[in-house]
Amino acid sequence: MHEQAAAWIARLRSDTVAEEDYQQFALWLAANREHGHAMDSMLELWDDLAVTQHLPLAEPAQDHGRRRWLGAALAAAACALFALILAPQFSVDGEPLQYQTGIGEQLLVDLADGSQITLNTNSRLEVALSDTMRHVALTRGEAFFQVERDTQRPFVVDAGAAEVRVMGTAFNIHLHGNQSDITVTSGVVRVTERGNPGNRAPATELLYANQSVSASSNGLARPVRADAVSEVAWREGKLVADSMPLAALVKEIGRYHEIKILIADPELAQRTVSGVFQLDSPDTILHALEHSFEIHSMLLEDSSILLISAPR
Repeated sequence: MHEQAAAWIARLRSDTVAEEDYQQFALWLAANREHGHAMDSMLELWDDLAVTQHLPLAEPAQDHGRRRWLGAALAAAACALFALILAPQFSVDGEPLQYQTGIGEQLLVDLADGSQITLNTNSRLEVALSDTMRHVALTRGEAFFQVERDTQRPFVVDAGAAEVRVMGTAFNIHLHGNQSDITVTSGVVRVTERGNPGNRAPATELLYANQSVSASSNGLARPVRADAVSEVAWREGKLVADSMPLAALVKEIGRYHEIKILIADPELAQRTVSGVFQLDSPDTILHALEHSFEIHSMLLEDSSILLISAPR
């Protein structure tokens, strides 16, 4: 831990330090109370406290007592910055950090370990970082993880009936109902069944790039090949449909917009569509359906939209 504190001091004193470095430092400092103590100790070994020039602490230290006060003040300033960045999700007393998005929103979360999480629409998760473990609980929605490799601290995600454990890789998790769909874009992840599987050991599978697996209360399915690029196209605001039933497409649109779309009959609901659609424009999607898939839309009195087969 003291080595990490020393590395932070050197990094923040460098000529190339950027605003992102200060934000990452604030996250590291707030992740564990012992980080602040380690920083206090290491500051006593440094005569040059130029790192504080970017904070309201510009006077040089004159003695050990002054350095200790500056170390504590630096920790307080970093924690203040942390609260500013994450408020109101940050909770004190060791509680996990909480992040969430509303319908149609996305959020990029930079973790103190260098990992990144992108939350998709209407999603929620909690993050807890320590010196021995990096733990995330996805409780709603979908998230894409780009995990920085750290052999000393596994990265574990709990999502519904699945536990995903990695060291460093990139993968997507979509939690819907009681089912979790995990897709790997690079590296390798281990997916293990969560909960009580009865009188047997929990099932586990290794997933490689362009593979996916589903976990539910019925157990862990076998891995299948997946088009990872299409699965995570939502990060670019796109929905890729490959022979997707119209009912499934409408359901996907509903994840991103508070718009009610109805389908006139079961046969139409099962009609398949293919294409790349812009998620931020439901009107454009409806226009494409009308002109390319023989589907007509009608605006009802309650502002919902009814899809019917276009007259021949």
